[in-house]
Amino acid sequence: MLVFGPLRERVGTGEVHVGGATVQDVWDELVRRHPAAAVDAGSVRAARNLGYCEWTTAVRSGDTVAFIPPVAGGSDGATPVRVSITDSPIDVASVIASAGTTRDGAVATFIGRVRDHNDGVAVERMDYEAYAEMAEVEMRRIGEALFARGGISTITIVHRTGALEIGDASVIVVVAAPHRDAAFPACQEALELIKSTVPVWKREHTADGAHWVDARHGVTEHASS
Repeated sequence: MLVFGPLRERVGTGEVHVGGATVQDVWDELVRRHPAAAVDAGSVRAARNLGYCEWTTAVRSGDTVAFIPPVAGGSDGATPVRVSITDSPIDVASVIASAGTTRDGAVATFIGRVRDHNDGVAVERMDYEAYAEMAEVEMRRIGEALFARGGISTITIVHRTGALEIGDASVIVVVAAPHRDAAFPACQEALELIKSTVPVWKREHTADGAHWVDARHGVTEHASS
Protein backbone atom coordinates (compact mmCIF):
# COMPACT_ATOMS: atom_id res chain seq x y z
CA MET A 1 0.00 0.00 0.00
CA LEU A 2 1.27 3.46 -0.93
CA VAL A 3 0.47 6.83 0.61
CA PHE A 4 1.50 10.28 -0.60
CA GLY A 5 1.84 13.93 0.36
CA PRO A 6 0.42 15.02 3.73
CA LEU A 7 -0.99 11.54 4.30
CA ARG A 8 2.51 10.07 4.02
CA GLU A 9 3.72 12.54 6.65
CA ARG A 10 0.95 11.49 9.03
CA VAL A 11 1.72 7.80 8.57
CA GLY A 12 5.48 8.31 8.74
CA THR A 13 6.32 6.20 5.69
CA GLY A 14 5.29 6.01 2.05
CA GLU A 15 4.81 2.25 1.83
CA VAL A 16 3.05 -0.18 4.16
CA HIS A 17 2.29 -3.87 3.74
CA VAL A 18 -1.36 -4.37 4.67
CA GLY A 19 -3.88 -7.12 3.99
CA GLY A 20 -7.61 -6.84 3.37
CA ALA A 21 -10.43 -8.12 1.18
CA THR A 22 -11.39 -4.66 -0.10
CA VAL A 23 -9.82 -1.23 -0.46
CA GLN A 24 -11.90 -0.10 2.55
CA ASP A 25 -10.43 -2.96 4.61
CA VAL A 26 -6.93 -1.84 3.68
CA TRP A 27 -7.72 1.74 4.70
CA ASP A 28 -9.26 0.61 8.00
CA GLU A 29 -6.12 -1.37 8.82
CA LEU A 30 -3.95 1.62 7.96
CA VAL A 31 -5.96 3.83 10.34
CA ARG A 32 -5.79 1.15 13.04
CA ARG A 33 -2.01 1.14 12.81
CA HIS A 34 -1.63 4.88 12.22
CA PRO A 35 -4.61 6.75 13.78
CA ALA A 36 -3.40 10.11 12.45
CA ALA A 37 -4.40 8.97 8.95
CA ALA A 38 -8.08 9.26 9.95
CA VAL A 39 -7.81 13.04 9.65
CA ASP A 40 -7.64 12.71 5.86
CA ALA A 41 -10.48 10.20 5.45
CA GLY A 42 -12.92 12.68 3.95
CA SER A 43 -10.61 13.89 1.18
CA VAL A 44 -8.58 10.83 0.16
CA ARG A 45 -9.15 9.00 -3.14
CA ALA A 46 -8.27 5.34 -3.53
CA ALA A 47 -6.51 3.65 -6.42
CA ARG A 48 -5.71 0.02 -7.19
CA ASN A 49 -3.02 -1.03 -9.63
CA LEU A 50 -2.53 2.49 -11.03
CA GLY A 51 -6.22 3.30 -11.54
CA TYR A 52 -8.73 5.15 -9.36
CA CYS A 53 -11.27 2.78 -7.82
CA GLU A 54 -14.20 2.52 -5.42
CA TRP A 55 -13.67 1.80 -1.74
CA THR A 56 -15.60 -1.45 -2.21
CA THR A 57 -13.15 -2.71 -4.87
CA ALA A 58 -11.80 -6.18 -4.10
CA VAL A 59 -8.12 -6.54 -3.31
CA ARG A 60 -6.04 -9.60 -4.16
CA SER A 61 -2.57 -10.71 -3.16
CA GLY A 62 0.02 -8.70 -5.06
CA ASP A 63 -2.24 -5.70 -5.73
CA THR A 64 -0.92 -2.20 -5.08
CA VAL A 65 -3.40 0.06 -3.31
CA ALA A 66 -2.69 3.78 -3.10
CA PHE A 67 -4.41 6.44 -1.00
CA ILE A 68 -4.15 9.85 -2.58
CA PRO A 69 -4.92 13.17 -0.85
CA PRO A 70 -5.98 16.16 -2.99
CA VAL A 71 -3.37 16.74 -5.68
CA ALA A 72 -1.46 19.97 -6.20
CA GLY A 73 -3.52 22.36 -8.28
CA GLY A 74 -6.83 20.92 -7.13
CA SER A 75 -7.19 23.46 -4.36
CA ASP A 76 -5.45 26.62 -3.22
CA GLY A 77 -5.78 25.70 0.44
CA ALA A 78 -6.75 22.97 2.88
CA THR A 79 -9.69 20.70 2.15
CA PRO A 80 -12.57 22.74 3.60
CA VAL A 81 -14.70 19.95 5.10
CA ARG A 82 -13.26 16.76 6.57
CA VAL A 83 -15.15 14.22 8.64
CA SER A 84 -14.34 10.80 10.03
CA ILE A 85 -15.72 8.05 12.24
CA THR A 86 -12.87 6.03 13.73
CA ASP A 87 -12.46 3.29 16.31
CA SER A 88 -8.86 4.36 16.92
CA PRO A 89 -7.67 7.05 19.37
CA ILE A 90 -8.09 10.54 17.93
CA ASP A 91 -4.79 12.27 17.21
CA VAL A 92 -5.93 15.63 18.56
CA ALA A 93 -2.67 17.44 17.79
CA SER A 94 -2.72 16.35 14.13
CA VAL A 95 -6.34 17.38 13.67
CA ILE A 96 -5.67 20.85 15.05
CA ALA A 97 -2.39 21.25 13.16
CA SER A 98 -4.10 20.48 9.85
CA ALA A 99 -6.78 23.16 10.27
CA GLY A 100 -6.93 26.16 7.99
CA THR A 101 -4.19 27.99 6.15
CA THR A 102 -1.76 30.81 6.85
CA ARG A 103 -4.63 33.23 6.14
CA ASP A 104 -6.54 32.04 9.20
CA GLY A 105 -5.97 33.83 12.48
CA ALA A 106 -8.49 31.82 14.50
CA VAL A 107 -8.78 28.09 15.18
CA ALA A 108 -11.74 27.25 17.44
CA THR A 109 -11.57 23.75 18.89
CA PHE A 110 -13.96 21.62 20.91
CA ILE A 111 -12.72 18.34 22.37
CA GLY A 112 -15.24 16.06 24.04
CA ARG A 113 -13.67 13.73 26.61
CA VAL A 114 -14.98 10.87 28.71
CA ARG A 115 -15.46 12.22 32.23
CA ASP A 116 -15.30 10.22 35.44
CA HIS A 117 -18.69 11.35 36.80
CA ASN A 118 -22.16 12.01 35.42
CA ASP A 119 -24.87 13.51 37.62
CA GLY A 120 -22.84 12.65 40.68
CA VAL A 121 -22.35 8.98 39.71
CA ALA A 122 -18.85 7.65 39.12
CA VAL A 123 -18.29 6.51 35.54
CA GLU A 124 -15.82 3.69 34.88
CA ARG A 125 -15.69 3.80 31.08
CA MET A 126 -17.83 4.56 28.04
CA ASP A 127 -18.84 2.71 24.89
CA TYR A 128 -19.68 4.61 21.70
CA GLU A 129 -21.65 3.02 18.88
CA ALA A 130 -22.49 4.60 15.53
CA TYR A 131 -24.27 3.92 12.29
CA ALA A 132 -20.96 4.87 10.72
CA GLU A 133 -21.97 5.32 7.09
CA MET A 134 -24.92 7.55 7.94
CA ALA A 135 -22.98 9.35 10.67
CA GLU A 136 -20.26 10.41 8.24
CA VAL A 137 -22.83 11.59 5.71
CA GLU A 138 -24.59 13.66 8.37
CA MET A 139 -21.37 15.12 9.74
CA ARG A 140 -20.36 16.11 6.21
CA ARG A 141 -23.77 17.71 5.66
CA ILE A 142 -23.30 19.75 8.84
CA GLY A 143 -19.79 20.82 7.85
CA GLU A 144 -20.75 21.74 4.30
CA ALA A 145 -23.76 23.75 5.46
CA LEU A 146 -21.64 25.79 7.87
CA PHE A 147 -18.90 26.28 5.28
CA ALA A 148 -21.43 27.40 2.67
CA ARG A 149 -22.52 30.31 4.87
CA GLY A 150 -19.08 31.84 4.47
CA GLY A 151 -16.65 33.20 7.01
CA ILE A 152 -14.83 29.95 7.82
CA SER A 153 -12.01 28.30 5.89
CA THR A 154 -12.06 24.70 7.12
CA ILE A 155 -14.05 22.51 9.47
CA THR A 156 -12.98 19.08 10.69
CA ILE A 157 -15.17 16.68 12.67
CA VAL A 158 -13.82 13.38 14.00
CA HIS A 159 -15.89 11.07 16.20
CA ARG A 160 -14.55 7.99 17.90
CA THR A 161 -16.42 4.73 18.50
CA GLY A 162 -15.72 1.64 20.57
CA ALA A 163 -14.60 1.33 24.19
CA LEU A 164 -13.18 4.54 25.66
CA GLU A 165 -11.46 5.06 28.98
CA ILE A 166 -11.75 8.07 31.27
CA GLY A 167 -10.03 11.04 29.67
CA ASP A 168 -10.14 9.68 26.13
CA ALA A 169 -11.27 12.08 23.42
CA SER A 170 -14.61 11.00 21.96
CA VAL A 171 -15.15 13.83 19.48
CA ILE A 172 -13.26 16.82 18.15
CA VAL A 173 -14.57 19.76 16.14
CA VAL A 174 -12.03 22.19 14.70
CA VAL A 175 -13.02 25.33 12.78
CA ALA A 176 -10.47 27.64 11.18
CA ALA A 177 -11.35 31.14 10.04
CA PRO A 178 -9.68 34.48 9.47
CA HIS A 179 -11.47 35.87 12.54
CA ARG A 180 -12.69 34.46 15.84
CA ASP A 181 -16.19 35.90 15.47
CA ALA A 182 -16.81 33.35 12.72
CA ALA A 183 -14.83 30.43 14.15
CA PHE A 184 -16.40 30.28 17.63
CA PRO A 185 -20.09 30.25 16.61
CA ALA A 186 -19.52 27.72 13.83
CA CYS A 187 -17.70 25.37 16.21
CA GLN A 188 -20.51 25.58 18.79
CA GLU A 189 -23.27 25.14 16.23
CA ALA A 190 -21.53 22.15 14.69
CA LEU A 191 -21.33 20.47 18.09
CA GLU A 192 -25.01 21.06 18.87
CA LEU A 193 -26.03 19.65 15.49
CA ILE A 194 -23.79 16.63 15.97
CA LYS A 195 -25.44 15.87 19.30
CA SER A 196 -28.94 16.20 17.87
CA THR A 197 -28.74 14.56 14.45
CA VAL A 198 -25.68 12.32 14.05
CA PRO A 199 -26.52 8.64 14.80
CA VAL A 200 -24.04 7.99 17.61
CA TRP A 201 -24.98 6.34 20.90
CA LYS A 202 -23.09 6.10 24.14
CA ARG A 203 -23.29 3.67 27.03
CA GLU A 204 -21.90 4.49 30.45
CA HIS A 205 -20.44 1.81 32.68
CA THR A 206 -20.87 2.45 36.39
CA ALA A 207 -20.82 0.35 39.53
CA ASP A 208 -24.55 -0.29 38.98
CA GLY A 209 -24.08 -1.63 35.44
CA ALA A 210 -24.30 -0.21 31.94
CA HIS A 211 -26.65 2.60 30.91
CA TRP A 212 -27.44 3.99 27.46
CA VAL A 213 -27.25 7.78 27.58
CA ASP A 214 -29.28 10.09 25.36
CA ALA A 215 -26.93 13.03 24.77
CA ARG A 216 -29.79 15.24 23.60
CA HIS A 217 -32.01 14.93 26.62
CA GLY A 218 -29.89 13.54 29.45
CA VAL A 219 -32.05 10.41 29.62
CA THR A 220 -30.49 7.08 30.57
CA GLU A 221 -31.72 3.56 29.91
CA HIS A 222 -30.41 0.44 31.61
CA ALA A 223 -28.67 -2.06 29.37
CA SER A 224 -27.04 -5.39 29.93
CA SER A 225 -23.28 -5.32 30.48
